[in-house]
Amino acid sequence: MKKFVDYIMAQPVWKVLLYSLGILFMIFNPKIILPLLFFGGIGFAWYFAKKKPNATKRNIAVIASVLAVGGTYLINPNIASTKQKEQTQATHFASTPSKKDENAQKETEAKREKEAKEKAEKEKAEKEKKSKEEQERKEKEEREKKAKEEQERKEKEEREKKEAEAKQLAEQAEASVQLLENNQIQDNIAPAQAAVEQVVDPTVKATLTERIGHVQNAINEKAKVEAQQAAAAQQAADQEQRTVYVAQYGKSSAYWYNIDNMPSNTRKDKVITMSEADAIRAGKHHSNKE
Repeated sequence: MKKFVDYIMAQPVWKVLLYSLGILFMIFNPKIILPLLFFGGIGFAWYFAKKKPNATKRNIAVIASVLAVGGTYLINPNIASTKQKEQTQATHFASTPSKKDENAQKETEAKREKEAKEKAEKEKAEKEKKSKEEQERKEKEEREKKAKEEQERKEKEEREKKEAEAKQLAEQAEASVQLLENNQIQDNIAPAQAAVEQVVDPTVKATLTERIGHVQNAINEKAKVEAQQAAAAQQAADQEQRTVYVAQYGKSSAYWYNIDNMPSNTRKDKVITMSEADAIRAGKHHSNKE
């Protein structure tokens, strides 16, 4: 090994540089070495031209830079071809999926189809459910509407029936009161009052009750007058039939019902009798002492 190193060191510098480049080319990637060689050659050419002038070494550095540029040009087509090949293979692999990828794709598609089918069935079920609910709601509203109309019809019929009955009762009460007014006797008061009690309208009922009251007052007044007249007639009859005693041959202004009640100084032989009615007509009055 030592002999090899001594041999290398004994060679000119450009040979050593070429040997080193060859070794580097074998060890490292040309894509990395060529740029280093290019920039290194430029640097050494400047160094051997300005800092430590040496025409040989400068020329060697320039040749190294030129070789780096040429090497770069030479390896670029290979790199482009390699990249194109890699892209072609990638495209081929992408366009030609493996059996595993095909199975996975089929499973994905089957899963997607299943999910779409389930979604469609779910949407269909929801749509049918909403349609059924809407139909039930409409049927319920229709039933409620019919029930309400039936209830209103029954209420109307009941109201009309009650109004008709009330009208009939009011007409009957009117007829009873009218009969009472036309024939004002006590026997007609009770039926008229009973008929008025059945009247529903408070205004009509109050009016008929007031009319019955007027008739009843008239009957009571008439009865009172008749009673007074009867009493007067009875009294007149009694006076016609009752015998009274008048002193002084009938000239006294007072008369007595009983001769024994007359004063003790009355001369009984001058007492005459007459009817009480005649005594009253003669202007006499019953003695206030009897």
